[in-house]
Amino acid sequence: MEDKKRIKQKLELFTMIVFVIFGILIARLFFLQVVNAAEFRSQSESNRTRLFYEPACRGEIVDRNGKVLATNKPVFNISVVNLEEKNQGKVIRELSKILGRYDVSHNPEKITQELLEQYRIRSFQPVEVARLPWGEKAFEIVSEIEEKRSELPGVMIRSEPLRYYPGENLAGHVLGFIGKISQQELEQYKDYKYGNNEWIGKYGLERVFENYTLSSGEVIGLRGKKGFRAVEVDANNRTVRELATVSSAPGDSLVLTLDYDLQSALEKGLDEAIDRARGENPKAGAGAGVVLDVNSGAILAMASRPSINPNDFVNGNYKNRQSYYNSEKYKPFLNRAIQGVYPPGSTFKMVTGMAALEAGVINPKDTIICRGYYWKPPYIKDWEVHGKVDFIKALAKSCNTYFQYIADITGIKEIVRVATEFGLGEKTGLKDITGEAEGTLPSPQWKEELGKSIVEREYKKKYADLEAKYRNLIASAKDTGEVAEIKAKKQKEISDLENWYHSQMWSRAQWHPYDTFNTSIGQGSNNYTLLQLANYIAAIANGGTRYRPYLVKSIKSQSGEILETFHPEKIHEVSLSKDTIEKVRLGMKAVTKPGGTAYFLFHDFPPAIQLAAKTGTAQTGRGGDDRNRDFHGVFVGFAPYNNPQIAVALLVEYGQSGSGTAGRVAREIFREYFALDEESTESKENGREVPEGQGEFDIQTYEMNRE
Repeated sequence: MEDKKRIKQKLELFTMIVFVIFGILIARLFFLQVVNAAEFRSQSESNRTRLFYEPACRGEIVDRNGKVLATNKPVFNISVVNLEEKNQGKVIRELSKILGRYDVSHNPEKITQELLEQYRIRSFQPVEVARLPWGEKAFEIVSEIEEKRSELPGVMIRSEPLRYYPGENLAGHVLGFIGKISQQELEQYKDYKYGNNEWIGKYGLERVFENYTLSSGEVIGLRGKKGFRAVEVDANNRTVRELATVSSAPGDSLVLTLDYDLQSALEKGLDEAIDRARGENPKAGAGAGVVLDVNSGAILAMASRPSINPNDFVNGNYKNRQSYYNSEKYKPFLNRAIQGVYPPGSTFKMVTGMAALEAGVINPKDTIICRGYYWKPPYIKDWEVHGKVDFIKALAKSCNTYFQYIADITGIKEIVRVATEFGLGEKTGLKDITGEAEGTLPSPQWKEELGKSIVEREYKKKYADLEAKYRNLIASAKDTGEVAEIKAKKQKEISDLENWYHSQMWSRAQWHPYDTFNTSIGQGSNNYTLLQLANYIAAIANGGTRYRPYLVKSIKSQSGEILETFHPEKIHEVSLSKDTIEKVRLGMKAVTKPGGTAYFLFHDFPPAIQLAAKTGTAQTGRGGDDRNRDFHGVFVGFAPYNNPQIAVALLVEYGQSGSGTAGRVAREIFREYFALDEESTESKENGREVPEGQGEFDIQTYEMNRE
């Protein structure tokens, strides 16, 4: 009985277990087929459906008159997708043979390796092998691939837009360029849903306006919206049929403030000036320039040399020019117009003059005698003996002695105040491209803060080295007598170090008269961008209004609708009197008249076109340069004098003189702006309207009338 009872209990237990197992199975089937049916149906569909994205045309970039600076042209994109592992090597080798016959081959082994790496990331997206601009050669390649379609399973050919810059180098630093998106950028811009194969703005306007938020909060941009094709594939990932298509939408376009012809004149002039400078100084090879509308802050032209060609970064030519783009000597990626900072040389003298006039310490008609150097230590030399000069003649002749003298009686505080009014030593506020440098406006406070930090850092290092040195000496001393001798030497060195500290603080952290003298003539620690100098001159030209410079005039949709318009923005009205500014303007006008340092550049311009300018020859301040031989050539100016429209700031590194190099660039710009004939400088029929001039001005006549 006991055995039967035990057997019955076991049967009941087994029966219960069987029911539980079946219950679990039924519940699982219900969960899969009823509760999660929709989800698994979706997954099943996705297993046989693939999405192929179609790139959008980027928005165009045009100048103020509609001339195209950046556009798109069609290319054949040859890519591979859904390659079976056993066929990868064979397909790629055959494809490389075809491409190689037309000089666009790639290393088969390298391609294979890259494909395998990319397939691990995205198995079903096309992987680009080559891009072929439309043309006879491209059509031959495509035809041959199509003929061998059966031997090249997984090879895709599709037409898509390629970014193209018709002007090649023209405005390269302004426009920027695009490139393949990186893994870092994919993460950084994940909210914008980029794909692994997409291109993105890397530099300049292409980067800043890749995705742009309007004042309304809507996000637009050059990028556009990509489309896609949904296709059904079989078990081997071969396309069976197309399920749906969504067309891509082109990006929005930028209308710039740049003037294509002025930009061309600026760049041509820079290239010629740099070549001229290189003939005199082998260190030459770089420069920059900015042309501004004085009444709005609109940038009419901006260039930096050495140049960059944005096409190199989309057509693959960058690989062949890496030594150029990676040059440590010339740094082509540096936009010297907004990122390079330079001593302004004599172009700073208008600041010194306005400070003295505002302080009331000079009368413009009062004279001094220039004997070729300033009569106070350190007796800074002038570039020539000027004899008797007053304010106007000192500007026209660029007399260092005169401006050191008026700076001495004015004081650095007032000079710094006036320079600050004109925006020197601070960013202009340009938003359209990034990387603007701040520059340096030297002042007693600036020197004290910088000098103290440097001297104290050096002092701590020297003191720590001294302590370590004597700690080791004392540790290795033989007896107490030697220890005492070592400690005495240590105390002597500490005393010498303290004397060094105080002398360094005196020279490097304390403001001295020679600092004022150097600052007054644009040397010393003065360092500004070309954009700052152009904005400073524009404010002088228009009577004291400082505008925020800008490059983009408007943003348009592909249908022509204006999505955003950018207007002039006043950022400061200088507190100087109109009379002070007018006296400086008169002195700048004298620079371009007989006796002035820029007269030879503009003597043949029509009398109706009056110009105002200032030349500058600035010691570079760079380590290893010869103070008596290595100079940057600087030039600033505006025109027309009696109704100013444009202002320029130009610099040629190691250009030796402002009039001899940078001034020649200015001549080309003004000639283009006023549409003057190249040979005679007579106005062309299509020249701009020039307000009636105010007559000739020469220093000799001025002196006779003054006396």
